Amino acid sequence: MDLLSALTESGIRNGEHLFRKLMLQVSVIAAFIHVAFSFLFLSNDIWLLGVVNVFSVVLYLLVFVMILRRQHIFTAWVLVVLEILGHAALAVYFLGWDSGFHFYAMVIPPVVMISPLKEGIAKMPVVMGMMMLYILMDYLLRHAGPVHLLPQAVLNTLYYFNLLTVLFVMVFLSGLYYRLVMQNEAKLQQLATTDSLTGLQNRRSLTTDAEREIANHKRSGSGLSLLLCDLDNFKRVNDLFGHQAGDRVLMHFAQVLVNQVRSGDLAARWGGEEFLLVLPNTPMTEAQRVAERIRDSLAQSAIQFGEHEIRTSTTIGVSELAADDSFEQLVARADEAMYRGKEAGRNCIMLQQN
Repeated sequence: MDLLSALTESGIRNGEHLFRKLMLQVSVIAAFIHVAFSFLFLSNDIWLLGVVNVFSVVLYLLVFVMILRRQHIFTAWVLVVLEILGHAALAVYFLGWDSGFHFYAMVIPPVVMISPLKEGIAKMPVVMGMMMLYILMDYLLRHAGPVHLLPQAVLNTLYYFNLLTVLFVMVFLSGLYYRLVMQNEAKLQQLATTDSLTGLQNRRSLTTDAEREIANHKRSGSGLSLLLCDLDNFKRVNDLFGHQAGDRVLMHFAQVLVNQVRSGDLAARWGGEEFLLVLPNTPMTEAQRVAERIRDSLAQSAIQFGEHEIRTSTTIGVSELAADDSFEQLVARADEAMYRGKEAGRNCIMLQQN
């Protein structure tokens, strides 16, 4: 899976999760609002709207259960849209445009745009349809006289209550969209800097961080060492047990590295079966001890793959930062030391040659 595909899939999952959360919150808030409207309409002898609001409360409770159980989410979403449109049109017809119930229809287009509708359902036609319905409602009802006259104080209260409620929902939707963008940005950053198999840094990310560490250590004069680790006979693991076993070996070795290094150390999959560690504030002698702990830990552990127990070893080259070093030179010396270890029989630690 490439970076764009992984990000798209992650974005869809995040969008669906946030949309379900939005629907749960909206259904609870809407149920309470419609309970209040039921009492308001019934107390003013507007029985039809009172009964309609009771049914709306039941509908939102049903939507809550459907979303909570992750069943028929699209159906629940359609029910909410139809309830908003129907309730807005009916309330405006009975109470007049100045009641402010038409504001609720304006919530639907932004909800559609952030909803995780599948590709087979185009969002723009749905949004355009909702906009046309709102314009039609405006044309038919804005100048029509209300069926039921409410006291002006009650009408004004309804107007500003509905206006504030819709503004609150718009702000809430904006916050939801912002969270989705931020989560996708963080996911993109993670995918761009992390090896997808092992969870360690990738080569590009570590190079950037290592060059920054080297610059800092040159200014401070403190020591810095580098370990280049290569899994011995890794091709044979793939040939004998398959690439799934090889992936398990790579993930296991990555965990060994994580267990043996400090939080401030840098660890990356350098490429294939090679792993690179940058150890800040670590002289060569200490780096050699770290390398030995890694080698011992890997040698003493095994991977159970089906009926097979797979044991692996590693050869590690160690280099130390010099005053005039670049990152490439530091890696090259560790690489040369590692290859000397391969020639010496593998499963060993080799230090750079001075």
